[in-house]
Amino acid sequence: MSSDNFIYILLGLLFIVLLFSSKSMIKLLFNILLGVVFIYISNVILKANGIYVNINLFTGIFSGILGIPGIICLYILQILL
Repeated sequence: MSSDNFIYILLGLLFIVLLFSSKSMIKLLFNILLGVVFIYISNVILKANGIYVNINLFTGIFSGILGIPGIICLYILQILL
C-alpha cells in the first residue's frame, strides 16, 4: 500500500468516525493522521540521506499514540537497524 493511499484511507476513516464516534477515538485518529503526515514529510526531507521509515498501519498507530517522540524513536530504530 502506498503512502498516498494510506493517507486517503485515514482521511476517510476520520470522516466516518467524526460522524459516529466518541471524542477520544476522534482524537486518536486525528493524531494517527498527523503522525503519518509528519512521517511522510520527514521521509521527503531525509530520503536523500538514506533514512526512510515505511508508512504502514504499525507506524501510523505508533506515531498516533506516542506522538513526536514515537516518530523520533522510529527514525532512531531505522538508523540502528
